[in-house]
Formats: sequence, structure tokens, C-alpha cells
Amino acid sequence: MKKNSVACIVFLLSFAAGICSAQPVINSITPNDVSIQKFNKFELSIGLSAAYNNPYDYDNIVVQCIFYAPSGRRDTVDGFYMQDYTLDLNGNITPTGSGSFKIRYAPNETGNWSYDLSCTDINGTGQYSTQSFDCTTSSEAGFIRKNATNYLAFDNGEKFFPIGENMGWQSGNTVNDYTNWLTSLTSNGGNFIRIWMSSWAFGLEWKNGYNGFSGLKNYKQSSAFYLDWLLDYCSQHKVYVMTELNNHGQVSTGVNPEWIDNPYNAANGGPAANTWDFFTNNTAKNLHKNRLRYIIARYGYATSLQSWELFNEVDWTDQFASRRTDVKNWHQEMADYIKSKDVYKHLVTTSFARDIYDDDTWNVAQIDFTQLHYYVSAPNIENTIAAGAQSYLNKFHKPVLNGEFGLGPAGNQLSAMDPTGVHIHNAIWGTSFSGALGSGLSWWWDDYIAPQNLYYHFKPLSLVLDDIEFVTDDYKKVTATTSGGGASDATIVPAADFGSPVAAAFTIDANGTITPGTNELGKYLFGSIYNTQYHVPPTFDVTYPVAGQFKLVTGGSAGTLPQVNIIVDGINVFNTNASINTTYSVSIPAGHHTIKVDNLGTDWLLISNYSFTNIGSPLTSYVLRSAAANKAMGYVLNNKYNWQYLQSSGGIAPPPVVGATLQINGMADGNVDIEFYSCSTGLLISTANATVAGGVLNIPLINVNWDLAFKVYLNVYRFTGNGNWSDAANWSNNMVPPAVLAASTEIIIDPAAGGECIVDMAETIPTGCKLTVRPGKKLRILSDLIIQ
Repeated sequence: MKKNSVACIVFLLSFAAGICSAQPVINSITPNDVSIQKFNKFELSIGLSAAYNNPYDYDNIVVQCIFYAPSGRRDTVDGFYMQDYTLDLNGNITPTGSGSFKIRYAPNETGNWSYDLSCTDINGTGQYSTQSFDCTTSSEAGFIRKNATNYLAFDNGEKFFPIGENMGWQSGNTVNDYTNWLTSLTSNGGNFIRIWMSSWAFGLEWKNGYNGFSGLKNYKQSSAFYLDWLLDYCSQHKVYVMTELNNHGQVSTGVNPEWIDNPYNAANGGPAANTWDFFTNNTAKNLHKNRLRYIIARYGYATSLQSWELFNEVDWTDQFASRRTDVKNWHQEMADYIKSKDVYKHLVTTSFARDIYDDDTWNVAQIDFTQLHYYVSAPNIENTIAAGAQSYLNKFHKPVLNGEFGLGPAGNQLSAMDPTGVHIHNAIWGTSFSGALGSGLSWWWDDYIAPQNLYYHFKPLSLVLDDIEFVTDDYKKVTATTSGGGASDATIVPAADFGSPVAAAFTIDANGTITPGTNELGKYLFGSIYNTQYHVPPTFDVTYPVAGQFKLVTGGSAGTLPQVNIIVDGINVFNTNASINTTYSVSIPAGHHTIKVDNLGTDWLLISNYSFTNIGSPLTSYVLRSAAANKAMGYVLNNKYNWQYLQSSGGIAPPPVVGATLQINGMADGNVDIEFYSCSTGLLISTANATVAGGVLNIPLINVNWDLAFKVYLNVYRFTGNGNWSDAANWSNNMVPPAVLAASTEIIIDPAAGGECIVDMAETIPTGCKLTVRPGKKLRILSDLIIQ
């Protein structure tokens, strides 16, 4: 069988719009190759004679291929019609030839595959003789999947932990912008982006005559080609893409409104008289399914495509509060449809701007993971995101990702507020150790991250997490507390937006941690006359170790005649008309207290934060523990090292936290090896040893200037440097190697193998191996070795 690559010659022998009365004929097929590596793209260019009016309309013409795997499995995939382009060195494209139909497929088994190609039009179905190709081995990891943990993995079992940012759309030339941005991201360890199929980016369908669009069921081929290019580029550079299919403005007349130009709008000849009809009108839904079918046919083969996101912030669509059941039903129907057509079973998700009315949609079985979007100008935004992640994990029992985060202002204002991206640094570290499936994704990629060149924040995180087996070890959040290091104040920044469901009762623990999280604490304190349906005054249960203060800081806006009322242990101790940007405080004696905050005025008051003085730790810790309780890892942050403190101090760093201890509960008993890493470089900075007794591990922390990361391994023996295998001085904490090691046993660590060699309990070491540990390398033995 011919093995050389064949050029994709695209041609169309007949575009017979209603002329041909015979059944369709497939005249020729041209494969991109007859030998395809596993998970790579197999593509057929098809020449056919058929009767159709619209090549994008699957009610008009269907080109389809059935692939037969070596194992006997069958996959049926749709074809699609496309226009080819030539891409020049400046990133510009020029149409090449006439359009044609194609088939794309990514084989996932090695061996000989066969396939049957057919074409169906109004006159019947035409077949092509059975063909075949070979699939060979490759190093590709495959598609990204869910599993029994809260994390994702590839088909080959390798973990996928996304580290990256939003890159929603281009600023100028698509190829040049994404090449520049992705080069900066990947050179710093990033592997994930989120893009939009909006009318100004990669969208395919929009109002006829608007910026090159041609209306319903006519898909803009230049946009489609740029998405082809991007997915191929990302595949080459090991970057994975969340692809958003609809943005809220398309179905909104209020928030980023685009309904006036939407081709589904009846005013533009579409089927929807109102925006909300998009979710319920059968014609509108079928039109959307046709677009989904095209997108899956064209891009579904791509392993670089991490997920389909059905909607961005769908709660910003018109009348969402009263139409949320229709929106849920739409998500159910579209997710089911995607799963029925996508043989690769890409993950499906969606997103909301606020934690409001989303429970039913998140509980749809075909929605594979949940998303959080947070924009709060909190000094420690990472606390809000991490608390939200845990809340969603507990509530929906699905993996969760922070799909967007940022401070309140626009990106071009952040360069003055936080020029070095401290909030991005803290957020991606905090979210990575929160139990979420990946690091949080910052917004403002084009007017903040790129201009300020903030990509360097991703590299240390990538280095530290590189050897963490999130899936294999099934990491989950564990209770951890810090003590020592000096007194601190617990400052709580509410995160629940206007109208979001909120809790009424909260606990502030000795570390200053609030339960439930800040995502259930309202930003708005509602009054007793207007919006009373949202009037849920919070009560805080708190113990002051010494006398202190409770402070309430108002934000920059308010409704009509709000009041501040503070009730301590059932006694109203403070009552005043409220002003914006003002601090109100009351003294609190030592001991246990309940503090209730109310607004007995007319309308709402924006709350900036609540503060409890002399409570809590100067550090915040985010700790994950393996299912076997023999490993842990975490992130520890000096709370004052945040963008707001640095802004107010003129860039002068806060003092370091000295002499603190971190306590982790629920560990397996035994000796542990602890590694401390710099979050600014990703490099190991020191090691320590400790003993777990009664499930409790106490870790004396090194000085925390900004932050640090750590890893804990139970019963680890470490050998560093050159020396004799039996020399106890070369082992961490003077641990001697396991008794089963013979004196003559040696192990080689190759200098090219990287920074370390890990020998796990499943390893069997043959006798006669030579032990050579180069300077700067390290060997970790996670259990007794078996010597043959």
C-alpha cells in the first residue's frame, strides 16, 4: 500500500442546484495519507455530483463516512463543506480554488482501518467503494477525559492540568496575534486557552451582510479557516482549547447587546420574535443544531479541543430569571445533541456570570464540568475563587474550573492598579491548590497580560506541578491550619452579586476563614422597603482570643437612604444612616460572640468588606492530600502580599511572616519528607523532615516573604549528591536505605533525565545496578525496594 503523503486536492465536479435528478455520485476521494499516526488527522477531499441548494444545510445534503476500527468498533462522522485558503507569511489568507466537501477523523487504534463513504441528497444516496488506511503508533496522548477524580486525563492516562488564560479573540491579525500570545504562554509553561466563537472572532453564523457573514446556515469560511489554523497550531504546541459556542450578547438587548444583528432575530428574517425564543423555538433550535453538526464535523477530530462551552455567561441573556427553566432545557437538548454527534466525546460545559439560578443546568448529566467566573476588587481574590471551587465540588460533584477571573476595572486600568500582576500570581497558585481541575483563567489577555508581559507568572507554577499526579493520587482539599507568625486581622470580602442566593449564618474560625465561603456572602446589604426579597442580613459566629473590633467598610455606591445596624449578641449596638466609602466599627470584648449586620433603611448598600481584628493568621494555606493520605501538597501565602497592599505602600513589600507552623490533619502516620519551593522561580529552596502521629502533621514553615509551595511524601528516603549507597550521612534526616538493599546495589541517575529520579513501590531494581547521583540531582524512594 502506498505510504507517501498525498496532497489534498480539493475539487467539486458538480454544484447542481436542483438540476440533477439522478442519485448523487461520489466521483473521487483523495486522502491526506494512507498511513496515519494514532490520534492524528485523517482527511478526505471529496469530488461529487449531487443536487443541493446549500452545502451547509444537513437537511439538503449529507456526506457521511463510517469508519471501522481494527477492534470492530464503528464510528459514523459527518462531512462538511469548506473553502480552502492560502496563508501568507504576514498572516493573511487568500481563497484557493472552489469549495468542496471533506471528511475528518482521528483514529484511536493502531492497525488497518476501513471506511465507507456515502452522500445523500433529495434524490437518494450514493456510495463509494470501501477503502482503507493504516494507523500507526504515535506519542500523542489522545483526547481529554473525565474520570473518577476531580481532575482530567488524556486517553493514555496522562494527567491534564490546565494552566493558562482567556484568549477570546484577536486584536488585529488573527495569526500574528495568536502566534505572539501563544509563544509567550507556552514558553512559560502554559498549556490552555479559552476562545469565543463570537461575531468578531471565530463565529461562523451572523447577520447577512455584516462583516462578511451570509446569514443563517451559511457559515463564514474565513473565520472557519482561522479556527482550523488555531487548533492545528495549538496541537503542534501542546496547547488545549475551550471553545465557547455562543456569547450572551447575541441573545441580549441589555448586557453587551447584539440581538439587533442576530440572524435568529425575526427582524432579520429569523424565527425568533423575542430573544428568549432562541431557547424555545423549534426552528431556532434546529438551526443551532445544524451549526453544531458542522462544527463537530469540521473540528471534532482535534485533540487540542478540550471542551465545547455551550454559552458564555448565559444568565446575562434577556429575562433569564424567569426563563431559567427554558435555558436549562435548551442546555439539556444541545448537550445531548453534541454527545450524539461527537464520536470523540469531547467534554461539554457552559458558564454563568453569577452564582444564581444555575443549579438545574449544572445538574444536567451531559454537562461534564462546572465553571466559575469572578470579578471582585478584593485584595485576596484567590480566597473567593478557591471557596467557590469547593462549594461547587461539594454541591454538584463534578470537576470545576475558574473560567474567568479579574479585578473589577477594565484591563487597561489594571496596569496602574497592579502593574506586576500580583493578583494573577496569587490567583493561579491559590486556584491550583483549591481542588479545581486547573488554574484559574485570567481575563484581559490583550490589554493587560500581553502589554505588561505577565506570562512569567505561569512558569514557576508549571514547574512545581509538573511531577504531581493529580489523577493517580486523587488529590482533594484537606483541613489545614496555620499558627504563629504574629497577630492578624481577618478581612472578608463578599462575592455574591446582586440578586444571587446568599447564606444568613457564617462562622469565622481561629484562622480567619469564613464558612460558608465568601461566594455566599452578599456584596449588597438590602434594606427593609425595596428589594425585600433579597433582604438576608448576615450573622457571624466568631470567637475573639483578645479584645478587638468589628469593622464594616462600605463601597462606592448605595440605593435610597440605607442604614448600618450592628447587633452584637442580640443587642443593637450601632445604628446610623449609611454613607459610601466609609468605615464603621464597634469594639468587641474577648470571647465568643454573634455579630449580625442589618440594614433597616430603605434600600441597598454596597459592602466593600468586613474585618475582625486580632483574629486569624497572617497566612492563608491551600492544601491538597492524596487519597492514600501518604502525600500532600500546598500553597501558603502571606496575606498582606497582595495588589492592594502594594498599591497603598508604593510598592514596598509587607514584612515576612516568621515562625509560623502549618498543621495538616488526616495524614497516614510515619516519617515524612517535606520540600519547599519558591513560587517566583519554581525551584526547590529547602527540605525538612517531620513525623505524622495520630494523623496530624505539623510543618514548621520557613519565612514567608510572599508565598511558598510545598510537597509532602510519607516514608521517603532521599539520597543527594555523590557518595556511597550505604552512607547514612547522604540520606535525608539520616534515614538509612531499606534493609533489603544489598551493599553492592547501585542505581544510575542519568544527568539528562532532569532534576530527579523517583523510584516508587512498584519498581523492581535488578542487582548490580550502579548508583551514581550527579550533583544537583536527587533520588526519592517512596517505599522499600525489591532487589532481584
